[in-house]
Amino acid sequence: MTLFANRTAPPRLVRSATLLTAVLLLAGCTSGGERDAGSATTGPAAAPAPAKPLEVTLRTTARGPERGFNARQAAKKAAPGIERFLDRYLTVAFVDAGGEHGWNGLLGLFDKPVRAAARKELDAVSLGAAAPKVTAVTPGRASARATVLHEGSRPVAATVRLAFDGTADTAGGSGKVHLRSVLQLLRTRSGWRIAAFDSRTGPPS
Repeated sequence: MTLFANRTAPPRLVRSATLLTAVLLLAGCTSGGERDAGSATTGPAAAPAPAKPLEVTLRTTARGPERGFNARQAAKKAAPGIERFLDRYLTVAFVDAGGEHGWNGLLGLFDKPVRAAARKELDAVSLGAAAPKVTAVTPGRASARATVLHEGSRPVAATVRLAFDGTADTAGGSGKVHLRSVLQLLRTRSGWRIAAFDSRTGPPS
């Protein structure tokens, strides 16, 4: 059973000509195989293992004015905010599958000019239409590399290469969820927001 259909979304570029086109790749989730019935046991059943928490491993570099710019210090300062943003994105888009408030939390992570496009293309940026079939998503690897552009001492934009692997459970079985993306972020008054995306979902090619 394939949860995600193949889909390609057109690129969305907004506000800054310095931003590159982002590419978001989400691989399909398929059901698992049959269970082994095994043998009965007389002892008490073992307690289920606690769900693995989502942890994003982030490597950050910075670029800015040549004179007097401390790239290492700037990267270290920008990293926590970007890490929190990526954690939030993966949580609402995949781990919580929209959550109790639907997809509003996810759409709020996009810059205003591209929110309408993101709403139309939920299948390309999240579990989307497959979310009602998913009962739980267990995170696996979540890693990212970010290059942060500064104006003076302020971070203003970032290019983030993000990789995420997890396991999605459904009533019919479980399968893998994959995310490979390049996101273009803008620093706004409300924090980091996704300013451009070019996404497709489906099995890896």
